[in-house]
Amino acid sequence: MEVKTSNEKGNLVISEDVISSIAINAAKDVEGVSSFSNKPFDVISTIKKGSIKVLSPVRVIQNGEDISVSIYLNIEPNTKIKTVAQNVQQNVKESIQNMTGRLVSKVNVIIAGIDFEEPAGTNEPKETEN
Repeated sequence: MEVKTSNEKGNLVISEDVISSIAINAAKDVEGVSSFSNKPFDVISTIKKGSIKVLSPVRVIQNGEDISVSIYLNIEPNTKIKTVAQNVQQNVKESIQNMTGRLVSKVNVIIAGIDFEEPAGTNEPKETEN
């Protein structure tokens, strides 16, 4: 998918990959975002697109002049989901609108999980007393 704009001076084409990169970079700046998650497999989209883009953590849909974005992410432990999601929505929307000049009508934030840190040395064998 590409976002296209035409006027008397010519045509402007912005690829979906560029919008996805903007969204990922904007979400990285939000406190509480730990990592990104691949969106769940959609068999129909996979067959239609026939590409690995379905593994991207960002989905971009164009509705006429509006852009709708869905982003799948993991958060840090002990953070408020609602606060992180609202901050990601705002940051992604503002970044895409400022960089592309297109209206972002919706930003869906899907919290796929929580990244817990594993204590150091959990894979080491434990000594036992005899």
